[in-house]
Amino acid sequence: FSPLTKVKLINELNEREADLGVNEKVSWHSEYRDSAWIFVGGFPYELTEGDLLCVFSQYVPTASLWGGVGAHTAY
Repeated sequence: FSPLTKVKLINELNEREADLGVNEKVSWHSEYRDSAWIFVGGFPYELTEGDLLCVFSQYVPTASLWGGVGAHTAY
């Protein structure tokens, strides 16, 4: 799935949970409520992990980066 499709599917899941009155403790949100993971894409493939760490560390503590999987993975 593309990132935009994933966002749409997550929004649909959120709406279904709200419509059904799903308890927060059993919602998928409770598993990730303390997580600081984000998806960021669209960077040039020439950038290294060090380049990205340098940029993001100016704004937030950055513990790790994952380059993803695929034919166009930079590292």
